[in-house]
Amino acid sequence: MKKLTLIFLAIACFSACTQKKTAGTQVDATTIDNLKTAIIGETNASKKYALISEEASNQGQIGIAAMFFAASGAEAIHAQNHTLVLNELGETIEVITDIQISEDLEENIQDAIAGETYEYTEMYPPMIEQAKKEKLQYALRSFAYAKKAEERHAILYAEAFELLKAGKADEIAKVWYICPDCGNLFNTLEGYEICAICGVGKDMFIFTHFEK
Repeated sequence: MKKLTLIFLAIACFSACTQKKTAGTQVDATTIDNLKTAIIGETNASKKYALISEEASNQGQIGIAAMFFAASGAEAIHAQNHTLVLNELGETIEVITDIQISEDLEENIQDAIAGETYEYTEMYPPMIEQAKKEKLQYALRSFAYAKKAEERHAILYAEAFELLKAGKADEIAKVWYICPDCGNLFNTLEGYEICAICGVGKDMFIFTHFEK
């Protein structure tokens, strides 16, 4: 399966604005730990979705393969955004992934929905509040972008799941776009001029066309 080599070309938009740790700044270890937790979660999600994409492709489900191909790139953006903030705060992390998926695509999509739902309802909200408390604006932005994008992802996966169950998987879009700043996903550009999450113009969206 081809790799998303375009994703990290767009990171400069975010990295140009990341927060510098200045002399005398006191950074609570909680947000450092939260960034590391989020990086691990997003890196694992990116790997998992790449595997789901490959499995869907092997089963001839190109729409599902294309969706998770783009989703893998979106999660990589989240991980990279968090990593940039973590690095500016003087910390690093190495993530080793060991991901297993099912051969059952319905099960995989349900797992993906559950994972995204957990992140936007349970994981990111307290991280956002902690970053506010510590006045770490770029950590706050990175968490908030990811939270909103994960909510959107969950909706798209749920729509795809219903189509798959109904025997209409061929109606799942085969061309997807990724917002380079926040990892929002789009299965059409119709009706969009900017990303509703971060305001990036659609001309900056990353076009992904899945090929077996």
